[in-house]
Amino acid sequence: MINIIDTFRNVVGDKYAMIKIIILTVPTLIATYAALGGNQAVYTTLNLIFGIVFAAVFFETIRRSCNSEPMLLPSFLLPVRMFVTLGLTILAAIPITAVCIGLSIGVLYLITNYSPDLLKDVLLAKILYFMYSLLISSLFFASVTQFLDTGKIWDAYNPVKVLTAWKTFIVNILFFIVQNIIFILIVMFIPAYVIAVLAGMQWTNFFVIFWVSMCGVVNYLMWADFLGQTKKESEVY
Repeated sequence: MINIIDTFRNVVGDKYAMIKIIILTVPTLIATYAALGGNQAVYTTLNLIFGIVFAAVFFETIRRSCNSEPMLLPSFLLPVRMFVTLGLTILAAIPITAVCIGLSIGVLYLITNYSPDLLKDVLLAKILYFMYSLLISSLFFASVTQFLDTGKIWDAYNPVKVLTAWKTFIVNILFFIVQNIIFILIVMFIPAYVIAVLAGMQWTNFFVIFWVSMCGVVNYLMWADFLGQTKKESEVY
């Protein structure tokens, strides 16, 4: 079982971690202000541009975590490697993405045609949606991390390896979500509330938005490290 405290230490304790975290926080901060100001064009443009950067950072961090590299977070001075990783990850993810889409269409068809009453109960529908999302996301990352671990795209297509790792990803992601909720409450929202109180309950205060944005970036990187650690743990069982 992966401990969230360990992932936090791995991220913030990495070499030049705070510099990289602040660099990633800046576009998040700007996009937040653009959204709050109703500037949809700027918000959308930033999401498109930096969405690619964040995806590259995410998958490169997973790759480094899988391989226990000395530096967990990718270098922004030499960013080519992380964009290569992103491109190859997209190729590796094509089959499993097709499988996930196919399963989603099949499940939706079965529910709509044979058990439509399941969707009428809002609570039950949300529980089923959560459970299904957990299974699908676990399957996706169980496949993609096979490639990120070895660097061989065809490993992501190996059903034996993927299905063997799948059960570990399901259990670990479920428990990490619980840990993550507690972490976000303690580390992100309580300090943000204190800052907002000191600022006269101004939730749009710069320091509130900066803190939440920075914590969001840290949490995002923690998930990447967690997925890499889960891949390594799946090899034990």
